[in-house]
Amino acid sequence: MYFKLILISVLVLKGQCEKSFKLQQVLILSRHNVRTPLSKNLPEFTPKTWPTWKEKSGSLTAKGALLEGFMGEYFALWLKKHGLLNEDCPSEDNFFVYANTAQRTMASAEAFVTKGFPSCNVTIHNSSDSHDPIFNPVIHNTSAIFKLEAAEQMRVLLKSLHLNSSYEDLEQILNYKQSEYCLKKQKCDFVTDTNKIFVDVGFKPNVEGPLKISKSVIDSFIMENYEGFPDKEVAWGLLKNNDQWNSVLDLSKGYHSVIFNTTLIAKDIARPLISFMRDILLNKQYKITLLMGHDANIYTVLKSLDFKPFNLKHQHEMTPAGGKIVFQKWFEEKSDVTFMKVDYVYQCTNEMREGKRLSLDCPPEFTSMQLEGCKTDDNGFCLWEDFVGILNSLVED
Repeated sequence: MYFKLILISVLVLKGQCEKSFKLQQVLILSRHNVRTPLSKNLPEFTPKTWPTWKEKSGSLTAKGALLEGFMGEYFALWLKKHGLLNEDCPSEDNFFVYANTAQRTMASAEAFVTKGFPSCNVTIHNSSDSHDPIFNPVIHNTSAIFKLEAAEQMRVLLKSLHLNSSYEDLEQILNYKQSEYCLKKQKCDFVTDTNKIFVDVGFKPNVEGPLKISKSVIDSFIMENYEGFPDKEVAWGLLKNNDQWNSVLDLSKGYHSVIFNTTLIAKDIARPLISFMRDILLNKQYKITLLMGHDANIYTVLKSLDFKPFNLKHQHEMTPAGGKIVFQKWFEEKSDVTFMKVDYVYQCTNEMREGKRLSLDCPPEFTSMQLEGCKTDDNGFCLWEDFVGILNSLVED
């Protein structure tokens, strides 16, 4: 079958892609857009004053709604350009929107459809359960052996991280040794204080200790920057260049990697969502699907499907706010073969900070993604049947 991939590459290189390729189906797995910080304990970790937010903790901000609206406007244009939308308002049968029940995910979905499809009355579906089992990133496997093996995978990954210099940089930014947390609990050294791993059924995997504190603090820095706070207020003006940002962001990436990027945990957490995605892609008639979730959903789906390592240009985060994994089913008429193409679509950090509007002439970034189990050509196409095999193996395993 690989000769068909070679044929596709030749067709694309000859400029025949627009004539011979037809986009048949798109599933967009999205993270909500810019929100306020989640942690309410931030004042404990520094004697400094944090910026003031208008919205409640964990809520989509007005800036986040603006940026997600820009994404909605862009995707409406992109879908029409590729012929998947032929009318101003998509029908319920063609366009399915499903959002997690959290305020930031519901509000993000609303911003996307309101700006992308104004006056169209697009229904945003959600679960009647406040903890939607499709998106809820909790452990499902009740086996004692699973718990032991999963915790061990997390420990191995945690030990492999080299974060001492990043810890030291963050301590200086926070003036951590003068913090309430340090003075009251006598836990004053990120490098030597203990990280404890937790794997419990019905709960999100967790790491308690300096790594989680660091993640919570850096999350606020990231959202402050997206929101457009003055430079002197984003990390108190102490993250002035990419090297400084990358140093502290290694802590956030390390935390998310430990809790979500081990094979056992990722597959266990993502199984309900991947099963839901498979049903939509294989059994439903929707041409377009938008699933609005969280970074946990992005991390665990990427790990479960075994995507190859990737780099998002001009972005600090691995799973940017408002970023989207776009699964595209393409039919190549000349070879009579169906393909899957996957792109990570997102806005650059600076564009988000500046509130830059999107259009076909000023698009978001597209990063082509490759699956280990689905041979991909130079243009990002892999065989649809191979992709379906990956989905089936994860759901039926």
